[in-house]
Amino acid sequence: MTRSIVAFAAAVLLTGSAVAQVRSDTAKTYSDALTKLTDIQRRAALRRAVLDSGEKCVRVEKAVYQGPYKNLEMWVARCTGNLDYGAFIGPDGTVQVSDCAYLIKVKWPACRKIG
Repeated sequence: MTRSIVAFAAAVLLTGSAVAQVRSDTAKTYSDALTKLTDIQRRAALRRAVLDSGEKCVRVEKAVYQGPYKNLEMWVARCTGNLDYGAFIGPDGTVQVSDCAYLIKVKWPACRKIG
């Protein structure tokens, strides 16, 4: 399932392969908006994305920006229990989330290690 980062931010405020990097200014705009949120708001927005993807996440303990991948922007979220997820923001503001172990199997970028 996908969800718009803009919707996540509004909701929060109210309640390794060698692939050419093609930066999407639109995806970057959404990623930059996520960066401008407070740490708690950013973690809440990423938790919502994880939950909307059908994954488990009691609480996002840490969230880090990993960088661009093709026309996407990648974030990594660590949920309680050392569950790590890669979140990819698309040019249309939608987010796709996958377990970091699965990303390796399908040859997408490996998630950055979170300390």
